[in-house]
Amino acid sequence: MKSVKFSSCCNTPNLDNSKYIETIFNSKDGNIFTSLSTLFVFSFVLIAILLLNFTISSNNINIDSTSSNNFNYIIEDYNRNIPINTREITENLSNEVIKNHDPPHNSRNIIKDKLQAKLNNINNKYLKNNGIIIESEVLSIYNGENPYNINVKTLVTGKKGKMEYNKIVESVVSIEGLKDPLPFLMCKDHPTLIENGTKITYNDALSYYLANNNLLNPDAYENATASLIIKKCPYDPYEHHGAGQCMKNCIDNGYFHESADGSCYLCRLEGRSTCPHYGLETFISPHKVTNLTYRSISGSDHVIYYDHYPGDPIQIYQENGVYEILILDESHGAKYGMV
Repeated sequence: MKSVKFSSCCNTPNLDNSKYIETIFNSKDGNIFTSLSTLFVFSFVLIAILLLNFTISSNNINIDSTSSNNFNYIIEDYNRNIPINTREITENLSNEVIKNHDPPHNSRNIIKDKLQAKLNNINNKYLKNNGIIIESEVLSIYNGENPYNINVKTLVTGKKGKMEYNKIVESVVSIEGLKDPLPFLMCKDHPTLIENGTKITYNDALSYYLANNNLLNPDAYENATASLIIKKCPYDPYEHHGAGQCMKNCIDNGYFHESADGSCYLCRLEGRSTCPHYGLETFISPHKVTNLTYRSISGSDHVIYYDHYPGDPIQIYQENGVYEILILDESHGAKYGMV
C-alpha cells in the first residue's frame, strides 16, 4: 500500500522581524502612531515656548515693579527731605544773624532762594546717579496757624522712562530747638549780651536799649536773662502759670508762648519785635531784688522792644528775703494767671 503525503491547508508564510515591523509602519495603524508622535513633539515645543514667554514676561514685570518701587521711594525720600533741608537753612541763617547782628531784609526770600539752590544740586545728583529727572520749584515760605512751625510749598516733578510724578508738596518745618535771634538784633547798637547755649544774659545791653529809648527805669533790667532756644511751653492753658511753682518752672526752662502781639520766627530773623502774623513771646527776667516797690517796662519781649507799656514787679520765688520777679502789666498778668 502506497503511503500518501498530505499538505496542510493552514500553513502561513514565515515573516522575519524586519519585514513585520515594516508592515506595521506601512499600515494604517502605523501612520496614526507616527502622527501622534509628531503631535506630541509639537505640543511639547509649544508648551516650552509658552513657558519661556511667561518667564520672560514675569521677569519684565518684576523688573518694572522694582523700577517703579525704586522711583517712588526716591520721590518720597526727596519730599521727606524738603523740611529737613529747610530747617538746616533756617538754622544757619539764624546763627549767621546772631553772629553778625545783621538782619536780612526778607528772610522768606532768602530761605526760599537757598532752598531752591540746594534742591537744584540734589536734582543734578539724582540725574547723574539714578537716571531720574527731578525738577522742583520752591513756591513759597510762609506762616501757618502754628507759630512753632514755618511752612514750605514746593512743586515737584519727576520722570524716569514711563514713570512720572507731579505734585505740589506742602511741608511743615518745626522751629523748636532753634535760637531766638531777636535779642541780638534789638541790642545790636550795644551788643554786650552773651549766650551759653540755653540762655541769654544781657549784661548792660538791655538797660542801654531802654535808656537810649527814654523808657522807664532802665536799671531794672541790668543783667537781665531770657531764653535762647525756642521751646513750646507745656503749661496750657496759660492761666495755670499762676499755680504753685509753675511760673518759676516756666522761666527756669526758658519756654516760649503763643501771642497775637509777638512776632513770628521769620520776622524775628528780620529784627522785628512785632508783626501781623500769629507769633511768639517769652519773658525777660530782671535781676533778683530785695524789694518790690519800683516799676519798669512789662517783661514780655514784644512789650520791651515795641509796645513799651509799664508793669509792676510780681514775685515768682522768694528765698531769704531775695525775690525772683517778673515785671508784668495787668493784661499779661491776667493772661498767665498771676493777678
